[in-house]
Amino acid sequence: MKFKNNKNIIVVDDDSSIRVVLSTALTRAGYNVKSSGTATGMMRLVESNFADVLITDVGLPDGDALDILPKLQKIVPNLKIIVMSARTTLLTAMRSEKKGAFDYLPKPFDLDELLRLVSRTFLLEPINHNNQSDNFDNQDNKTVYDAGPIIGKSSIMQNIYKTISRLVSNNLSVLITGDSGTGKNLIAKAIHDLSAKNNNPFIKLNMDFFNKKVSFLDITNFYTQNNHNHNYDASSLLNFDDCTLFINEISDFSSLQQINLLNFLENNFEIQLNNNLFLNNNRVISTSRKNILDMVNKGLFREDLFYRLNVVNIKLPPLKDRLEDINDLSLFFLNNYSSDKKNKKNISFKGILLLREHLWPGNIREFKNVIHRLCLLSSNDDISVNLISNILNEARDINDIEQDNQDIDFLLNKYIKNYFKGLDKNLDITNLYNEIISKIEKPLIESTLNLYRGNQIKASYCLGLNRNTLRKKINLHGINIIKKIKL
Repeated sequence: MKFKNNKNIIVVDDDSSIRVVLSTALTRAGYNVKSSGTATGMMRLVESNFADVLITDVGLPDGDALDILPKLQKIVPNLKIIVMSARTTLLTAMRSEKKGAFDYLPKPFDLDELLRLVSRTFLLEPINHNNQSDNFDNQDNKTVYDAGPIIGKSSIMQNIYKTISRLVSNNLSVLITGDSGTGKNLIAKAIHDLSAKNNNPFIKLNMDFFNKKVSFLDITNFYTQNNHNHNYDASSLLNFDDCTLFINEISDFSSLQQINLLNFLENNFEIQLNNNLFLNNNRVISTSRKNILDMVNKGLFREDLFYRLNVVNIKLPPLKDRLEDINDLSLFFLNNYSSDKKNKKNISFKGILLLREHLWPGNIREFKNVIHRLCLLSSNDDISVNLISNILNEARDINDIEQDNQDIDFLLNKYIKNYFKGLDKNLDITNLYNEIISKIEKPLIESTLNLYRGNQIKASYCLGLNRNTLRKKINLHGINIIKKIKL
């Protein structure tokens, strides 16, 4: 590819101070720079055929820069576009990718990072824009990702957003790894929702499904039977082309289940329906809370299956490694739990600092539960620092229980006393008995079922419960029954 002798750059931002800083840094680096504060000025500069690279903010006074990108690319097909944005959400990264941006740079960023990115644009071939984005902004089911539920401005989350944005236009298999509670299921659903597959089935499969050899028809029948709101005809496999298969926690699969899954992927995933018609546009997304490569090295997981599933890996960080996202996460969950009230709850800066000091071993799931409790127990709109401190101390005590071998009566008393420390006596609280009992009942039932390898008859006998009563409690608590096969 031939470049112009002079490397020319357009900088567009409605903030004059940002334009000055970026223009000065780029000029010192040897580039020719022109700038504008509006979309109209940006269009005029691009039409003059001045630039090799355009660096633009998304929000401009006279329009959204992302809406204009396809027009700019028609005027100058080889133009490399770098998008800046302070609105650092998954949907912004998605729109940037779909609209043909070379890269997306969330604000704030280091000048050195920008200079490295600009330098890299001259080393790569122009992007082939295929205009897949024409109706992207009009799909209502995608707008939820502009404000949640996947939250984070940290650099590690921005990199994950970029990876997702590049995945949605292909069928590559994805393995999502990360500790329990980091949001693996949310990421899997987002990849499906933000792709062209979003109107097609998202089929959730667990380890039990692969206790025997299965075909694609087994999977379509399973989905049809378990999704009564969808009128899918399993006899017509074409209705399941372009679907997403979501396989949860593959690290728990037995040797037999691994073999059956691998057999399915190798022999049943590409199906010839008639003369030249193949059903082969489906994607597999799997998750694991354990290090699968380490399990491969120890002989606990099949290497061939690992590489079949791990075409693209997304590793989710624990919350303690992205504490800068605590404020945004707080706002999101406070808004969710206060949505039915006139006055929404608030957490002060000191409160946020307290939340950042906690290690969050339960990650986002634990954080969500803590915010829920704070909203429930606070009688004021401004949640007190003392209440936050008490709730976090209770959480630490609960985490310590896992390492404590003391008598269960002592541990339960300790838990309940700590629970009442943060309780406002003037607050109208109901159903406290059921809430406490459910916290004890759920892990008891889960552990008993695991002991008897998912056998409900033996578990109900051990617990002293009627089998129908056990079934009701399993459904009530949303307990996932894992049936382990003895090999």
